[in-house]
Parts: sequence; structure tokens; C-alpha cells
Amino acid sequence: MQAAIELFERQGYVATTVGDIAAAAQTAVQTVYSAYGSKVGVLAAAHDVALAGDEEPVPIAEREWFRALAEASTAAEAWRCALEQMQMSTARVAPIYTAMMAAEADPDVAALMRSLRAQRAEFSRLLVDQVAGRPGGEQVDRARVADLVYATESVESYSLLVTQCGWSREQWRDWVHDLVALELRRDAGRPQDAD
Repeated sequence: MQAAIELFERQGYVATTVGDIAAAAQTAVQTVYSAYGSKVGVLAAAHDVALAGDEEPVPIAEREWFRALAEASTAAEAWRCALEQMQMSTARVAPIYTAMMAAEADPDVAALMRSLRAQRAEFSRLLVDQVAGRPGGEQVDRARVADLVYATESVESYSLLVTQCGWSREQWRDWVHDLVALELRRDAGRPQDAD
């Protein structure tokens, strides 16, 4: 899988063939097709490995770090712990996700991207439910915070601010942290700009 990740990142999806992947992995083309079904199947698996940091077939919401959020003493602490894990995942997956966005004209890649975006939106909701379930999160507007997590803790914001604008990964992480932390402190029942 590492061979596929490196090829997609270096050459892009369109220029990389299943033959290239098989050659780099020192295996037969048919072995790649048997394992992943298609080139876009390899791309989906490469994305998942980059995101998770390993090849274990364990959904993120079932991973130890996510389950441990339930033990955090406050919502703010749970958010801080979650973001530490998520920013590492985003940095790992950014190069392959960028290659995927560049190939989105391909109908199969476009369908994969729609699925991945839906999964990320659902994960944002699950994460906020976990974080807001800790003390201090009782008044959180969970839908609003989930939207904010979805928008800010993303490859798109990472690429704009880190890759294009030259921010450090830590500056980007702190920006994401502070925006969401502000929402976690907001009283969801208080009208905005009320006197």
C-alpha cells in the first residue's frame, strides 16, 4: 500500500497505472486487482491507510484514542486530545487527498470523494457528540460545532494555510483548536449580540 500512496502522491491518480503500482510493490497486476477490485479501490485504500496511519481495518470512531475521549474531565480537554490525533491524520492524508481532488473529473474518483466527504461530516458529528458529552459541553450547539470541525479540521484548510500560506502545522492546529474551543464555550441558548 505504501507503494501506491507514494505513486499517487508523486505522479497523481491519472498518470499512475495499476501496472505501476504492481511493479512498485513487486507483485502481479492481478494481485492488485484481486485485493482492491480497481484502481479507484486502491486509491480508497491508500487514503484510508494514510488517514489512519496503519493498515488495521478499525474505524476511527472505534480506535482507542477516540474511545478515550469519554474519560476526559471536560469538553475542552476532550477537544484538545482529539485534535492532537486529528491533526496528525490530516497531515498524513493531505498529499493523497490533494491528488484525489486533482482527479475529481474522473467519475469514479468523484463518487469516492462524495463518499469520503459524507464520512467526514458524519465523523465530525460523532466527535462533537463525544466531546460535548463531557462536563462543560452541555450547552453546545452540536450541529454548529460539527460544521465548524468539518470545515476547519480539513485537508482543504490545511493545504491553504500550511502548504500555500506557509503556516507551520502547529499554527494551523492552534487555529483550528481556538475556533472550535470558542464554540465549545459559547452558551447555545444565548442570543448573539444581545444586550
